[in-house]
Amino acid sequence: MKFEIVPILLLVSSLTACVSIPDTETILKNMYNVPSSGTSQFDGTKYIRLSNMRCNSIMFELYQDTHKSKKGIVLLKAGSDTITNIGEGESLLIKLDGKTYSFKSNDALTEHETILVEHGVSMPFSHKTYVVPETFVRAVASSKVFLAKMYLLNNSFIEGKCSIITLQEAREQSKEVSKNLDLEITQEHVDTSNKVAAINGFREFVKMMDSTSW
Repeated sequence: MKFEIVPILLLVSSLTACVSIPDTETILKNMYNVPSSGTSQFDGTKYIRLSNMRCNSIMFELYQDTHKSKKGIVLLKAGSDTITNIGEGESLLIKLDGKTYSFKSNDALTEHETILVEHGVSMPFSHKTYVVPETFVRAVASSKVFLAKMYLLNNSFIEGKCSIITLQEAREQSKEVSKNLDLEITQEHVDTSNKVAAINGFREFVKMMDSTSW
């Protein structure tokens, strides 16, 4: 199965037909790689979260709190932007600069939710939660090539490139998807899309971990 073009890239192409690049960047920043943090009024537990990270059809969310920080772990939600069911066993594979890591979720069932983003846009998120070492999150953030693959319960899989894409990659991968949309992918579109690549979300989360006084 080929990597399908990142839907964000097609969104960028559509938005720039209506608004300027700076406005498009602002819209995307509010939609993807969204950071949040807070403190529990109940027991003072601090938490950080990075939501809506997207690699084509795969989506991620990272979460850590005071207790998980002390254990050196992070919760990684991973799943699909469609209503589907995630496979059993080692259903999540991530490749960093050629080295593959596999993860098994403790969740027996897939969770389904609807994510609300800016401008009234919503999307489904079918996911399982994986416990990963904090060191792994840092490895993702420092990688150059970040690929992800998820096995679904119907014996199929989805995959995506979560790091920076080139103009050539974007044009080759978008031919089938955008053939009826009359859109031309430009370097400016790719540069804007790359600013909200999922790898940048992981890098932002690392900054949040390092700047939080647990």
